[in-house]
Amino acid sequence: MKRVLFSIGMSSMIIMGGSFLIRLFRDGDFRSVEGTAALVGILLFTGSFFVKGGGKTGPS
Repeated sequence: MKRVLFSIGMSSMIIMGGSFLIRLFRDGDFRSVEGTAALVGILLFTGSFFVKGGGKTGPS
């Protein structure tokens, strides 16, 4: 679960956040959907550090 949150959060943050920043600085156009998706990506990315991993739970 931790790796899934990390990868989804990172890809969302890079793709949507980059698109958001490029449009904001180039055109002065504020796209709330891309900004919201980048914020969700940041939250998933930081949340992945607080979720316990789905690996082994004890010695086998």
